[in-house]
Amino acid sequence: MSPLLQPVDHILLPEILSCPPSTSVHEAARLMMVSHCGSIIVMDEAGTALGIWTETDALNLDFSATAGEDDTLVEQVMSSPVRTLQSGTSVHDATGFFRRHGIRHALVERDGVYLGLVSLTDIVLNQGTESFLGLKRLEDLGCRPACVLGAELGLKDAVKVMRQGAVDAVGVCFSDGELGILTRRDVVRLLAQGECDQALGAVCSRPMLTMAENASLLHARRLMLQHKIRHLGVCGADGGLKFILGFGDILHNIEHECLLELQGALNERDQALLLSRQSLLLADKVFESTLEGIAITDGYGIIQSVNPAFERITGYSARESIGKTPALLKSGKQPPEFYEHLWHSLKRDGVWQGEVINRRKNGLLYTEHLSITGIRGDNGEYAHYVAVFSDITQRKQAEERLHFLANHDALTGLPNRTLFLERLEAGVEQAREFGQRMALLFIDLDRFKLVNDTLGHHAGDELLVWIAEEMKKVAPPLAMVARLSGDEFTLLMPAVDSVQQVASRAQSVLDAIAGETVVAGQEVFVSASIGISMFPEDGASADVLLVNADTAMYRAKERGKSNFQFYTPDMNASALERLRLEYSLHKALAQDELEVWYQPKVELATGRLVGAEALIRWRHPELGLVSPARFIPIAEDSSLIVPIGEWVMKTACRQVREWRERQLFGGRVAVNVSGRQLKFAGVVELVERTLEECGLPSAALELEITESVAMDEDSGMVEVLHRLHELGVYLSIDDFGTGYSSLSYLKRLPVQGLKIDQSFVADLHQNRDDAAITQAIISIARSLGLGLVAEGVELDEQRRYLVEQGCDTGQGYLFSRPLPAAEFEALLERQYLAWD
Repeated sequence: MSPLLQPVDHILLPEILSCPPSTSVHEAARLMMVSHCGSIIVMDEAGTALGIWTETDALNLDFSATAGEDDTLVEQVMSSPVRTLQSGTSVHDATGFFRRHGIRHALVERDGVYLGLVSLTDIVLNQGTESFLGLKRLEDLGCRPACVLGAELGLKDAVKVMRQGAVDAVGVCFSDGELGILTRRDVVRLLAQGECDQALGAVCSRPMLTMAENASLLHARRLMLQHKIRHLGVCGADGGLKFILGFGDILHNIEHECLLELQGALNERDQALLLSRQSLLLADKVFESTLEGIAITDGYGIIQSVNPAFERITGYSARESIGKTPALLKSGKQPPEFYEHLWHSLKRDGVWQGEVINRRKNGLLYTEHLSITGIRGDNGEYAHYVAVFSDITQRKQAEERLHFLANHDALTGLPNRTLFLERLEAGVEQAREFGQRMALLFIDLDRFKLVNDTLGHHAGDELLVWIAEEMKKVAPPLAMVARLSGDEFTLLMPAVDSVQQVASRAQSVLDAIAGETVVAGQEVFVSASIGISMFPEDGASADVLLVNADTAMYRAKERGKSNFQFYTPDMNASALERLRLEYSLHKALAQDELEVWYQPKVELATGRLVGAEALIRWRHPELGLVSPARFIPIAEDSSLIVPIGEWVMKTACRQVREWRERQLFGGRVAVNVSGRQLKFAGVVELVERTLEECGLPSAALELEITESVAMDEDSGMVEVLHRLHELGVYLSIDDFGTGYSSLSYLKRLPVQGLKIDQSFVADLHQNRDDAAITQAIISIARSLGLGLVAEGVELDEQRRYLVEQGCDTGQGYLFSRPLPAAEFEALLERQYLAWD
């Protein structure tokens, strides 16, 4: 469900902070401070809400009167009535309710029973607006300029300014130019502590956390959540403070109509994000429950502040601790000399750490690990000390958890590369010592990138978790399954008896993970390639075994994927050949070894040539013509595809312009564009520059883009395609039907044509499934008004079927193989004479 459409029941805080109407404002403020709440509900004895007192209401108090303890009751200053939402109200409707009534908190009830409290902060945290927030710049928010007060002013002066200006926070300027911040929550805290008569410099938070105005709203929200703050300073280009950003500003700038429209297309992804967020919040709560206790003292050791963990561990509340010294916790187990040494170290070095036996409020002893750090004031003397401590038991648990995270993959829970390499080296030593054989299986998923590119990274993560579970099921006893990185897994099998045993286990792995499965609600086909190395035959060390297993895995991929290969020495020779080929490819452009060939696109009904596809060929001085299947993957991996692609486009455009001037060619020339070019190479500027330099009209150029790249909406592909479309270039999707395309997304792409992949055309005359898929693609193209080209047409039966189904254009060996430019030109001249 979309975060905007979920009921407020899912995000409310079930524990309602409340107090009777006879409570003093000081006590109400203390309760809010301890509970970290921005409001408190005033209830009668029957549990009925009479009113609400918030941080905003606190600004209306007479702080000159509250500097000491007075008898103001919360019922005298509360806001009434309390606004109430019904259970089941959506987050979207709740947001409108907050805006209409100008409130920040509301009770949620069902059948007259209060379920909890929902606040403005809850809504901001659960909006699911990352896409919008990532596009919004802070400088475009239109927030009011920051109000900055001098540090020497009193708190009551700041409260007056905040009340009159209706602002959540003000900046505090110190004489050295440093900025602090005072918020409404600080006012409540100070009211609770009875510290209302101090200067701003003594009570504000400093320094103020800031960021540049050209940052995104999403970055700002993440920073606020990371530091657990609700306000953030925003600086201009000159470094000066422009305004203070609060959660209220974030909510105000969320465009709900745009978000609701996006939710329809991203519903499944939002559900995954919601589940992930809930998991993170749960993990965060668990982590908070094991946080160390913290006590802050002044330079004389008088406690000024403690955190909730301090209260939980020691049993002493903040009220009982503040104003006293840490001697409150003394157990008598340490001699006086211990504390003399402690203070001597603090005065000399400013730090001390060690173990201390202390006593809780209930009288029980506990051992804590304590670290104390001194903080110097402006005069260079230690003005404060920060003591951080935890139970030894909690620390050991935390260390064990950290050790697990350092050695295991966070997504799948499997051992990671670090732990795997340790076990592999230990396994090699053990096998050598006892004369045993050991097998290493290197597993790499086939076409995993396609799943990530088309369904998103969350779907990819879901698939990886499923693969990990399946591999653990088929792993033999004492074996180790690990995830090295991405879609790479390993299976380490100690003490194997035979190669046949290893082969059988490799096949079991393939059988377990190969086939159709459902990921993010979409059926996908999964397969894997496995490389196997054996100890001691294929290597005497862990590094050699891993490299050889990886090499064997690549050989398995080369042989059709979804299979396993044992390592053989000649595989290293193959890897060296690939390196040599890559080195030669680097020189191919400079030495004019590359050529552009052209394959005709014809009208299927008449055979008349109507266009052409430009194809790259490499004429190696020693190897002759090198198959594109050999060097294109190398070009992709080494980023050479960008300069090669640019050269192909310019060469094809110049050649076509020449043929057009001689009236030999009137159609379009199609050029393949790789995903790397589209994402990183400024392809729009390249196309515009090439057309201008070659004097070729944009309508004469067609760009073929693979389906998986076109559907990659996370990379800004839609914007790039729209810009190309505005140039007048014809855009078509190559290999259509081979990926996991979304038809709803296809409708929004500015493409004019589809290309039916040859894998469907090859058997459509004798395979019902291929015929049905081809017919469906033709139907889709018709309904969307798109042009069609069928590739790989080799038989007249295929041609006739395509014509009958309404596909007008095709290419393939039935008409012509790809031809060098001179031979293609001769073909054009023959057609010109034939059709003249």
